[in-house]
Amino acid sequence: MERIKKTIGKITPLDDKLMEKAQSRLDNLTKPEGSLGRLEEFARRIVGITGDIKPTLKRKIIFTLAGDHGVASEGVSAYPQEVTPQMVYNFLSGGAGVNVLASHIGAEVIVVDMGVASKVRTHKSELRNFKDKKINYGTKNMAEGYAMRREEAIESIEAGIEAFEEEHIKERIDIVGIGDMGIGNTTSSSAIVATFTKEPVEKVTGRASNSRG
Repeated sequence: MERIKKTIGKITPLDDKLMEKAQSRLDNLTKPEGSLGRLEEFARRIVGITGDIKPTLKRKIIFTLAGDHGVASEGVSAYPQEVTPQMVYNFLSGGAGVNVLASHIGAEVIVVDMGVASKVRTHKSELRNFKDKKINYGTKNMAEGYAMRREEAIESIEAGIEAFEEEHIKERIDIVGIGDMGIGNTTSSSAIVATFTKEPVEKVTGRASNSRG
């Protein structure tokens, strides 16, 4: 928990005044006010986070964290669990949608094995874009009991922090994107959101890419 507490302690509030200046600058560009939509919101937030009115986003990384979910055994997905490692190899070979989008903006895609239910075997050429932080070979079936022990959950969060810090030490990271891969992940994430928000599961669950119905 110490690593988590230390990381949380480094998080500071956004610089509201600088964000106002950023919006003023956006409004004075040769375009209708607000015409860039959400892009203007993202621009303001990046300024507020970095504390730089003209931030430079040189190194961009998309971390894709992969892990299997025991609840998949309940038939919640249209696809078998074997698809998870197949997609990991697809990410590493540059054949997934995220790879195409990342290449358009000059971002790296780094895959992190957090708990794929099988051994991920990589070629030497792929090692730079792969990190083995496996906590376990998938979670347990949450329909039958705890998916993870508390210690495993803490270890998972700290492994994610470690994956970022390892890359940041090599070369400064200016901005990150985070995604996940794992058959059954919609069921697991919906359960977590429902627990935190106290909302009905039906309200927080979408169709997902692997929906049956």
